Amino acid sequence: MTTNHDCSSVRSGHAICSLIDLGKSETERAKTLGKMIFLGFALFASLIFCPFSVALEVPVLKDTINDFAGMMPQASVHDLEERLKRFKTQTGHTIVVLTVRSLEDEDMKSFGGKAFKSLPLEEPALQKSVLLVVARKQQKVGVEVGSQLGHLFREPEASQKLQGHVGLYFGGFRPDLGIHAGVNYIFRVIKGEFHVDTTTELEKLEDASTRGAGAGAIFAVLLAPFLAFVVGVLWGIYATHNSIERGMRLVMGAVLSYGTAKIVAFLMSLISSYGDGLWYFILAISIPLGVFGSLTEFWMAGEWRGIPRVKDRIKRKPEDNMGI
Repeated sequence: MTTNHDCSSVRSGHAICSLIDLGKSETERAKTLGKMIFLGFALFASLIFCPFSVALEVPVLKDTINDFAGMMPQASVHDLEERLKRFKTQTGHTIVVLTVRSLEDEDMKSFGGKAFKSLPLEEPALQKSVLLVVARKQQKVGVEVGSQLGHLFREPEASQKLQGHVGLYFGGFRPDLGIHAGVNYIFRVIKGEFHVDTTTELEKLEDASTRGAGAGAIFAVLLAPFLAFVVGVLWGIYATHNSIERGMRLVMGAVLSYGTAKIVAFLMSLISSYGDGLWYFILAISIPLGVFGSLTEFWMAGEWRGIPRVKDRIKRKPEDNMGI
């Protein structure tokens, strides 16, 4: 009996121990599962709220044009490559163009530095080289130069000047024209015709021509007098039909021609500005033409007049007209 009782006690002890061990293992599993869930949420939150940036890799480059952004038609690429090769032959300086679709999260300066170091040039040639970098999405322009050209392309003036030349064409149908303009500016800086820290008179003139300066003045001179005359004619016809006396008709013709010239001049000034002297010249032409257009009795006489005449409704014989 004692032996059986002892055996039962031993079995009960083993069962209790097994239950205790099972409880501990379940607790550990729950803790482990909780840790895994917490780590999963932490990783998910880090991906959403703390996005990491990946450095943009520099592709394999050529020593002429690398249009990875697709900004240049093939004919434009061929033409610019010929110019770059000819310039290198004449001066010994290598100009390289690199366009990318986007910088992602990388800075233009750091990406340009990496791209410049990866150019397929030996160190002596690299010291005399210039790399023009264009990011299409960000619409940014950067420049990297070798040690021998650093005094010509001081920052930030160099990048700002090139941004002005290239950026002018970003929103148009021919962004490659901006790249041509930027390369041409680099050519002239190396030749000493332009300086990045100053603006010469020639540069001002070319910049004004590129931006369409003077076009507004030309259109104003051509359009304002013509429209003033047309308005004067229309007013003259209306006034004559309504039997408005000549003095009032001429005064109103002058006022309307002045208003027409003023409106045209304002609209053309949105294209480009011009001086007061040109404005007074436009008025000196427009107002007399408007007044002349109002004089319908002089220039609209006879069968050509725009105002119908009251004709004699009685049909006469030819001899009556002859005074017989």
